[in-house]
Amino acid sequence: MNDYSSKSRFVLSKEVLMKQYEILKEYADEIVYSFKTNPVVGKVLESMSDCKFAICSFNSVDRIEDKSRIVYFLQGENEKEISIVLDKGVRSFVVDNENDLNRLLSILNKKKVKIELFLRVKVREHTIYTGKYFVYGISWKRANELISKLKENEYISTLGIHFHRKTQNVGEWFLKEDFEEIISEENRKLINKVNIGGGIPVEYVNSKPDVKFILRMIKEFKQFLNEEGIELVVEPGRFLAAPAIRLETEIINVYGDTIVVDASLFNGAMDVYLLGYRYPVVGEKEKGIKFLIKGRSPDSLDIFRYKVFFDHVPKVGDKIIFKNAGAYNFYTDFNDMPKIKTVIVERFEER
Repeated sequence: MNDYSSKSRFVLSKEVLMKQYEILKEYADEIVYSFKTNPVVGKVLESMSDCKFAICSFNSVDRIEDKSRIVYFLQGENEKEISIVLDKGVRSFVVDNENDLNRLLSILNKKKVKIELFLRVKVREHTIYTGKYFVYGISWKRANELISKLKENEYISTLGIHFHRKTQNVGEWFLKEDFEEIISEENRKLINKVNIGGGIPVEYVNSKPDVKFILRMIKEFKQFLNEEGIELVVEPGRFLAAPAIRLETEIINVYGDTIVVDASLFNGAMDVYLLGYRYPVVGEKEKGIKFLIKGRSPDSLDIFRYKVFFDHVPKVGDKIIFKNAGAYNFYTDFNDMPKIKTVIVERFEER
């Protein structure tokens, strides 16, 4: 019941995931994977790596067995919830507003436990494409006032700064300049770690970041910080999750230049729906016979690709495989469509 006779599935390659993880070791003192990017990827990383996990939900804490590997992002938790998180063994926190900060400090004073604390600081946006997004963080001016006070707090063993660009950030990677702009030279001597959030981008059909340039900028920033006695923490996000997963679908209808597959943006590719990224397709050509690939819901926006070229006319029963499909592939229950399952394999099959 409610299976739509669907054969679609996500396929996670442990080989690709660990290859991406190994790449990052050169560029970071510490790697923190944002668990919300894809929890299935997070569980594989938990068993196969030494990375830590950014947790943004009280209900997600128990998804990670070793709570010492959690970096918890506070967002309005009450005192009871914060106390429970501490009692479970979480000792690293990120705060982006003073209400959460003061609540956390008050509880630390009562419990007499020490933590690692990151202040999330707003950085200046240099593009015009950020208007619809809420910018998290404490103002740079206020953050500089807080750093010296927090450094003296006996319950803060490690003090860090966290700053965050938008997801799939392809252009704003002048990290050293951002850091020098927001943190005073005097306060830099008081900081133990800097966490660059927001993830490292990957390639989609309509978004082609210069990843080599971005990694070079991260490496230069790491060298700069290390010379100052500061560690660099990187949150790679979709750089790990996206290439490690493919979405395998089956064609259920072909008419004119339209292909319909047995999956939907709504039950497995909400990143495409919300942000408009378009997955590459295995076997597509630069020129040839043009098709639109549509999901099976009745929504006119349920489109995986508006334009993809093949050297033949696909038929019902053929596979359409989307690459870089592992980031934010959460689902909705729209039209009673079930969640697409993820299978874990050692490596992708060659096609």
